[in-house]
Amino acid sequence: MKKWQELYQDKLITVASAVDELESGDKIWAGGFLSNPVLFLRELDKHLTRFEGGEIYTGLMTAPYEFLKPQYKKNLRHFSLFMGPLERKCQNGGNVEIINFHFSNIDQILTRLQPNVVVIEATPPNEQGYMSLGACGGVGNKEALKYADKVIFVVNKYQPFIGNIENMHHVDDVDFLIEGDHPIASPSAGQPTELENQIATHVTPYIKDGMTIQIGIGTISNAMGMALKEHKNLGIHTEMFTESLMALCKSGSVTGSEKNHKPNKIVTAFAGGSQEVMDFLDGNTDVEMGEIHKVVNPNEVAKNDNFASINTCIMVDLVGQVASEGVGFTQISGSGGQLDFIRGANMATGGISILALASTREGNDGLESNIRVDLPTGTPITTPRNDTHVVATEFGSEDLRALSTSERAKALIRIAHPDFRESLTDEAIKLGLIK
Repeated sequence: MKKWQELYQDKLITVASAVDELESGDKIWAGGFLSNPVLFLRELDKHLTRFEGGEIYTGLMTAPYEFLKPQYKKNLRHFSLFMGPLERKCQNGGNVEIINFHFSNIDQILTRLQPNVVVIEATPPNEQGYMSLGACGGVGNKEALKYADKVIFVVNKYQPFIGNIENMHHVDDVDFLIEGDHPIASPSAGQPTELENQIATHVTPYIKDGMTIQIGIGTISNAMGMALKEHKNLGIHTEMFTESLMALCKSGSVTGSEKNHKPNKIVTAFAGGSQEVMDFLDGNTDVEMGEIHKVVNPNEVAKNDNFASINTCIMVDLVGQVASEGVGFTQISGSGGQLDFIRGANMATGGISILALASTREGNDGLESNIRVDLPTGTPITTPRNDTHVVATEFGSEDLRALSTSERAKALIRIAHPDFRESLTDEAIKLGLIK
């Protein structure tokens, strides 16, 4: 019986040969975010016209590709499971279609898609022949592997080795290996703006020492994390491990000692950020990279007593309906795990959820309020009004629980930008929202 080292060499092929292994009609799982096999996809771009009737599934891509152009739909139809800046540019007329779902349901999505080919990045193997699935290993990769009859790993030494068993795969269970090193880190996050810091000051009072926290993606979320550095014995159970969470860990604010569920463990499903973040994760036995549909499952989240979910959003209407992923019929990101974490926080003993946003944005006709009487036609509701707890802007925060419809409207108007409070009140009275 061959040793894994010999098997590794036997399975090693060039990136061009790996593309040759694809066939027309293949359904290809190419991972999400930092799991995307960048070098493989660049090679695939050179041969798109060889294929017909195929599908490729990705999410939050970090590099532009030729297959995003509309003329390649018949060759390789592209579906995004979470839209990022590159996908947004192609959503009108390009080769990108969005599949909307909650991250807790990704196992059900993959049961429907059933990709027969998996191509993702992984680390070099350890002494036992196990490769770590790296920084974004928990975003559907293990589930996709259940359906694949062809598995291709791009071995990238820049992927951090996160070694819990849920984030590992053995050389024996891979069909082909490509060696393709390239940096995956992004620039370091900048310092929060004054506005973001103002919003954070209205969130931090809700977070007590010893709580377990989840913080979402974005610059406002980073400000939230930075603002918690004076807290003690925080725990982390989150969707994405970010720069601000790393900063909390390095400041000594995170110990996990008071977590009742998986104490002392930093639980996450994927990560992104600077090289400092990648280095922090690499070989860190305190980090547990779980499968995302399990990590964000509300029942799993609710096992954490005193859990705080902190996320951002785009708009809120006066009854508390929250838009976080798009405006009108324009998709901006995806549902992700926001509602999963909010519901988990609602179910947790001592739990609370907080949604933060800037009170205004620049619109086509000047400044517009993000707290509105109603949401624009076609806008997806990410968090229903009955799930919304605390909403915070730079002008304050309001806890909407147990408030009547009229009281909710008044509360949200109080944290709207002062320039819009009178008009919002007048509209709400006309519509009967305020009695």
